[in-house]
Amino acid sequence: MKFARTTRILTGRPDAAPYLCVLFPVAFMALFHEFLVLPRGLRIELPEAASGSALAPGERALVVGLDANEQIYFENQRIEWSELKELLTDRVRGTNAPQTLVLQADRDVRTARLLELSTLAAQAGVRSVFFLTRPSAP
Repeated sequence: MKFARTTRILTGRPDAAPYLCVLFPVAFMALFHEFLVLPRGLRIELPEAASGSALAPGERALVVGLDANEQIYFENQRIEWSELKELLTDRVRGTNAPQTLVLQADRDVRTARLLELSTLAAQAGVRSVFFLTRPSAP
């Protein structure tokens, strides 16, 4: 028995639906790919405090991060304690403005370690150290 062929390849008007089903998800991913990828980084649980900001808007500051394992991060890189004083001294010498150090320390960091860090910053020429905190819940 012979069946009649009803499908004719590449004849007639092309259908746009299959092309759009591919185009729209690709366009969505191309436009929003930065928002769909989770940022890499380290989670630091800042302590809560009722005080406001001590830095003036636009004031330049050096930022040092200290995680719960007491590892130091400066300029988005993990560094050793011995390297920190040299880096801070270089940054303070490089500018003539009074230097401020913003310390983003995890709430589980020992107070003695925070005092060591602020003493090290003072020896490097930093004039003021601010501890970054979260605002407390009302």
